[in-house]
Amino acid sequence: MSQDEIKRKRAASLRTQMFNKHLYNKFTNSTNNIQEENNQGYELNDIEENVTVPPNANLEVDALFEDEEDEEHDPEDNNISPRLMAQFWDIILNRTREMHTKDGRHIPICLDHLSPQFVQYCSKKYGGLLIDECTDRPYINNSITSSRYTIYSFLPRQLYAQFSKLANSYFLLVSILQMIPGWSTTGTYTTIIPLLAFMAISMAREAWDDFCRHVLDKEENKKMCNLIRKDTTCKNDEYLSSMTDPSTKSMNRDDSNSSSGDSIGSLNTYFTNFELLRNRHGVDIKPEKWNNLKVGDFILLKQDDWVPADVLLLTTDGQNGECYIETMALDGETNLKNKHPHPELHKLTSSTSGLAHINAQVTVEDPNDDLYNFEGNLELLDSKNNTVKKYPVGSDNVIYRGSIIRNTKNIIGMVIFTGEETKIRKNSLRNPRIKSPKLQKDINLIIAFMVIIVIFISLFSYLGHRLANKKSTDKNQAWYLYQQDAGVAPTIMSFIIMYNTMIPLSLYVTMEIIKVMQSKLMAWDIDMYFADTNTPCEPRTATILEELGQVSYIFSDKTGTLTDNKMLFKKFSICGSSWEHSIAEESQESPMEDVRKVPSHQGTEIDVISYDESKILDDLSLDKKTIEYIHNPTLGYFNSIDQPRTSVDYKGNSSIRYAGRPSMSSLYVGKRNNQVKKEENALKEGTNLESVDEIKSSFDLLRFVQLHPNSLFSKKARFFILSLALCHTCLPKPIDERTHTNHSNDTIDYEAASPDELALVKAARDLGFVVFNRNADVLTIKTYPNGFSEEPVLEDYEILNYIEFNSKRKRMSVAVRTPDQPDKVLLISKGADNVILERLHNSELVQRKMEEMNNATGERKENEAELVLQQRKSLEYTVYEDEAPRQSLRLKNNISAGRDSLSLQAMRKSLSRNAVNQVTDPEMPMGSIDQFLSKVNRTNQELGNIVTQSRKSMHKQQLEKYGPRITIDPGKHDPHRLPSEINYVQEAEHSDKYKRSNILEYIGSNDLILNDEYVLERSMQAIDEFSTEGLRTLLYSYKWIDNATYEIWSDEYQNAKTTLVDRKTIIDEVGSRIENNMTLLGVTAIEDKLQAGVAESIEKIRRAGIKMWMLTGDKRETAINIGYSCKLIHDYSTVVILTTSDENIISKMNVISQEADSGNMAHCVLVIDGGTLAMFEQNPTYMAVFIELCTKVDSVICCRASPSQKALMVSNIRNTDKSAVTLAIGDGANDIAMIQSADIGIGIAGKEGLQASRSSDYSIAQFRFLVKLLFVHGRYNYIRTGKFILCTFYKELTFYLTQLIFQRYTLFSGSSLYEPWSLSMFNTLFTSLPVLCIGMFEKDLKPATLLTIPELYSYGRLSQGFNMKIFMEWIIEGTLISVIITFLNIITWGFTSLTDNSMYPLGVVNFTAIVAMINMKAQFIEMRNRNWVAFVSVTLSCGGWLLWVIALPVINKSDGIYDVPYGFIHHFGRDVTFWCTCFILALLPITLDIVYQTFKRTFWPSDVDIFAELEKKDEVRKKLELGAFNEMRQGWTWPHDPNALQRYKDKITHKESLEVGNTGDDVGISASRDNIFDVDFAVFDDTNPSTSGSLETNDKLSTTYSQEEYEILPSGKMIKRHLNMDTEFIPDNHGGVYGDKIKDKISKKLGFKISKETDEEIEHIVQERMKDLES
Repeated sequence: MSQDEIKRKRAASLRTQMFNKHLYNKFTNSTNNIQEENNQGYELNDIEENVTVPPNANLEVDALFEDEEDEEHDPEDNNISPRLMAQFWDIILNRTREMHTKDGRHIPICLDHLSPQFVQYCSKKYGGLLIDECTDRPYINNSITSSRYTIYSFLPRQLYAQFSKLANSYFLLVSILQMIPGWSTTGTYTTIIPLLAFMAISMAREAWDDFCRHVLDKEENKKMCNLIRKDTTCKNDEYLSSMTDPSTKSMNRDDSNSSSGDSIGSLNTYFTNFELLRNRHGVDIKPEKWNNLKVGDFILLKQDDWVPADVLLLTTDGQNGECYIETMALDGETNLKNKHPHPELHKLTSSTSGLAHINAQVTVEDPNDDLYNFEGNLELLDSKNNTVKKYPVGSDNVIYRGSIIRNTKNIIGMVIFTGEETKIRKNSLRNPRIKSPKLQKDINLIIAFMVIIVIFISLFSYLGHRLANKKSTDKNQAWYLYQQDAGVAPTIMSFIIMYNTMIPLSLYVTMEIIKVMQSKLMAWDIDMYFADTNTPCEPRTATILEELGQVSYIFSDKTGTLTDNKMLFKKFSICGSSWEHSIAEESQESPMEDVRKVPSHQGTEIDVISYDESKILDDLSLDKKTIEYIHNPTLGYFNSIDQPRTSVDYKGNSSIRYAGRPSMSSLYVGKRNNQVKKEENALKEGTNLESVDEIKSSFDLLRFVQLHPNSLFSKKARFFILSLALCHTCLPKPIDERTHTNHSNDTIDYEAASPDELALVKAARDLGFVVFNRNADVLTIKTYPNGFSEEPVLEDYEILNYIEFNSKRKRMSVAVRTPDQPDKVLLISKGADNVILERLHNSELVQRKMEEMNNATGERKENEAELVLQQRKSLEYTVYEDEAPRQSLRLKNNISAGRDSLSLQAMRKSLSRNAVNQVTDPEMPMGSIDQFLSKVNRTNQELGNIVTQSRKSMHKQQLEKYGPRITIDPGKHDPHRLPSEINYVQEAEHSDKYKRSNILEYIGSNDLILNDEYVLERSMQAIDEFSTEGLRTLLYSYKWIDNATYEIWSDEYQNAKTTLVDRKTIIDEVGSRIENNMTLLGVTAIEDKLQAGVAESIEKIRRAGIKMWMLTGDKRETAINIGYSCKLIHDYSTVVILTTSDENIISKMNVISQEADSGNMAHCVLVIDGGTLAMFEQNPTYMAVFIELCTKVDSVICCRASPSQKALMVSNIRNTDKSAVTLAIGDGANDIAMIQSADIGIGIAGKEGLQASRSSDYSIAQFRFLVKLLFVHGRYNYIRTGKFILCTFYKELTFYLTQLIFQRYTLFSGSSLYEPWSLSMFNTLFTSLPVLCIGMFEKDLKPATLLTIPELYSYGRLSQGFNMKIFMEWIIEGTLISVIITFLNIITWGFTSLTDNSMYPLGVVNFTAIVAMINMKAQFIEMRNRNWVAFVSVTLSCGGWLLWVIALPVINKSDGIYDVPYGFIHHFGRDVTFWCTCFILALLPITLDIVYQTFKRTFWPSDVDIFAELEKKDEVRKKLELGAFNEMRQGWTWPHDPNALQRYKDKITHKESLEVGNTGDDVGISASRDNIFDVDFAVFDDTNPSTSGSLETNDKLSTTYSQEEYEILPSGKMIKRHLNMDTEFIPDNHGGVYGDKIKDKISKKLGFKISKETDEEIEHIVQERMKDLES
């Protein structure tokens, strides 16, 4: 099936609407038998009808309105309205029905809304608005809604959501039973009132969240645009009078296209003369809100404006009537799209009179979600023969909402679709589902289980009641009951009502309170705050917080989410030598720059990056000779003192403003910054600094060109840079015409359709070839042959022809006539590597070299893949040592379940083995924490070694083949070189930093430069290296053509461009004729700049076992390049591309699926485009196989995907694996549907606007913040919520089960053991704080541990913290505790008490023991980060209970049943044995629980237990903090405000407060923002001024702690250096020695290696092993 056929099927095209009436009548349920018309494949291009205008075309307006009222509609003309019930559900569910017209929408193109042609489509009933033919109502307004509820749908949908929680349904049933008279023993409304209150609180929170979305929608809808309206009261005499007024004689002219349109003398009548429009034609331009736009309105759009609705282009002031739009927010593409109005419309509306009196009609397709196709036709009146002509209208004539106008000053368009009918809104979810956490299903299951338990114990109690009655009442032993019984149903129901509190009524509302605090902690996290845009993390819903810790799939957009929407020229290759281009302004985080944000007047954000070069040179700490050389006035290239301040303003993707001259100092600073980054990355990855790739920079290139201007390489380098400045379509616009004489204002705006071309032109300018101006076909290049500080030279190049780039050609060419070669034409081509290589003059050599390079690359990738597979098998051997024969099954399970947790399992297995053997097996890969932390770095090192060895091998082969790379003789000097240059070169020959031989050897000799085979081989090697880094490569080639040959070809090309048949194909064919026998010029590599920390974040996400997909609307090649750069694709990855051209695509997918199951692929990435996905949508079998394959591969990249297809992918995965949590992240309007379809939607508040952020569940500013959001806050939220639920059910079961046990001693009469007031206060006063605290503040591990070891994230992803097994463990434990407390209480106090053994003292003892047990378990046994909050909670709860017991006799004086007024004060309160019983029963369960937990953690430690112990060790903690430094840098290095206690102390003592950073559990020294930790990470050292300065500010620390004994961690925590191991055993006042011994014993049981050998012992061991080897 071809691509055109697929698109035709996807679109709800006008063609189908116009010809296929059978489907139309079927939709409208018409009973009329209409003969099906022949539906041929008509093309609208062939339609040009001559239709006679009806004689009544000029009806009066009033007559039209009168006829409209009496008009009877044909039943076929409109869709039958849905039934009343269907309309009711549509309102409740906030859904719309798709209704279609017969032949499309008819919209008049008329500025005068009172003209007959316009009024005939309006209705007087609705105020003269255009009427939608489907509904007989006005078209919908231009408001958009991203909220989930309306005022009608909120209550029904929320009631459904609330009662989908099983607990609420259960309590509703209980409350109904409770209100039946005589059935309840606990009151009538004690359940229904709290239930309604709790549900109201939950609904109010949801209403508030949605209200915030409505506020954001209102902000979007209230944006302003320019509306064009015609004032019919304007008269021509006003215009005539205004023309005689001298103040109005000066009219506004359009400089870019003033000759277009009609002229009256010198008067400009082009449509941009807005004053003429207003005065002569009564056409005014007024600001209007977006939501007030209507279909048929004319709007004026200016450069950088957002398009408010789907608009039909009428006219533009761009060249040839063209305009450029940016559609990143619509489809994710970074390249600008060329749009143009229909030529006939442009002719009519380009003048003021034509625009004011336009009278036409357009028929457009019905609203649909197809972004890539549009069909309609335009009807214009031919005044010559009074007939109507039809012209086709396509997608090139329409711009959609969500686009941005670029590189065009003025555009006029007519609104055709508004609001929810626009393309972008059709691709979003109109009625997003109500999201509920996956944990809710587990809670429902638990509640169902507890309901069964309640029914069971109620029946058991009833059975006991019957047996007790039979024994006592029937035999008249309980004579005082008079043998009365309540009956079967009331008895059972009374037991159910009494035991129903085992299911906590306040579970959900308390959870809502906890989640509010959890969301606040996320919003307050300084590490997720982006200072550049002042954007914190913003939670927009608290319902699904715990799901952040359970994510299994991440679906990410590319543009604006992973990338920074900037293209940077990074590397290039000339004559076989590679160079790196980096200037100071690209290093935004460098302290040597001044970076700031400046808002533009158009509302878009402009990045302004500037630097002061004289300040830079002062900060470089260069040697004296280098500074003298750079400031030498005779060397203009390097003289920068007199240069102006240089800045680059990025205006979106399509325009930059370059102010100032290029400079050598910026290139030098860029080189230094780049080298520092490489060294930092090498240290992070643990690689050798010597292995850092020493690629030369563009600074070195220009320096060599200046020193050797006449060398062969210098000439070729200058020619290559000139090609960058010539081969493009950028339009330079000098801000001041005097810039060539005034250096202080050397400012130029560059505009281009592609950000790649902007990057190339900017690089050419950085390298000294400035694209200065363009006048018609003359391109002016400004060069600096004598240096950047000297006068420039202007050279004019005549642009003869462009052979444009398209997706089929994958190249562009330009024919240029140079000033020094007027008798020849220079043809320069740039394009994809494979396209350019096959057009070189030495094609046979190219083919051979390509095969050699492919073989070498394939061998290297195979070695890398084999290494990864071997390491994986090593881990599997460690984990599954006892199950080796089950290898295939094991591999299959690992692939589907997340094999990245193997490293964690291997470590646990090795540690358990070491605990038994006390010896580290050298074959075990995970014997210690150091080995675990270095595992990833070791893998990267070994992979890097393979790449290095491959390149060394290739270099060795080249050395043997071509000889050494020796170039110009060092003893000879260039005769054209200046004397100062010679002196510098002679001095530089003895410098270590600038060795001439190094740069000369790097470039190569002239023989090598002229050797095509060598240059071709090295260029291919550069292409491979650049592509592996994810850079977008382009090859440049050239050839010289004589004038005669060019003229012949030029005539053919001009004829091809004017042909009327198959024009595009002929143009491509003729263009290809001249693009052959080219000569290779060089290679360029452009980086689609990633956001900071993206690659590192994706690597950690992969290690966490989360599968990440990239869904983008951009091209396949671009998506794959980004996949490489962000480490979504590795060098050793198997990349599988699915296309519609695959012959047997289902077999291909099955083969890949089998390979994935077998585990023979180290890493597999699946790539698919939107067309192939559309084919799968039509075939459920294909889609099922595809989705199954997607779940098996490591990653999926979907390119050219529409917003609806993104949502489809997310929904398919969510429906396939219902237990997996899906997360979607994006920043544009095209990501809204995907965000709303996923379980969790993350919006990036980025440069594409806030559309995605408004519709998301959580909003962040940068992709890298996602790591801490998931690994830290997500895990904490999951653990807190899980433990809160467990503790809540534990306390309810433990407490209320005592009631069941006590029934044994009350004849199962239902009597309560506890006094009613105390019973009602149990959950509110005495046990609410512990569960609230653990639900709000629990932290099982430190954030640094979770960020450094992402494998720990599997704890939540695999639901290891909360599941039915863990719940049953808690239930059994609570049951045992309840039995122990109750029976021991009855035995120790009830049977032996001599003062009072009634129910009241028994209840008080039970109550005391259970309150103490619950508080101690929640705050000290289960909660790992014990702090002052835990102590305060326990004190308030337990102390509050004791105060309650004392105060209760005063409060409740009338309770005679339980003897409350006198029992405690006068009887058992005075008995010592009562207090002893309370103490024993409170202490015994706590002790038993501690013993159980100790035994469990000793013999079966979990990952949390292991790392909780390890992170307490200083050395391990240091490693963990180093690994998490990037994610927690802001919180550790930014200044902290002093805490409240410190501020209060400062006020009292009148002392200056110290900057003390509170880092969670530890209080350390807070570093300033400029304090960047050194390699040793701020070990106290005199060479580190930041840390020494911090010590000087704190007299106490500087006098107490020695720098030789202590060091400071990145978090500010001060630790002791381990210089002498014996000092650790010095006793302190707290029994340090004994504590260390106990700790050592426990650690040995847990399998930790803590042996502390001295240096002598280590030396002795080494000597013994050497003796063994010698023997």
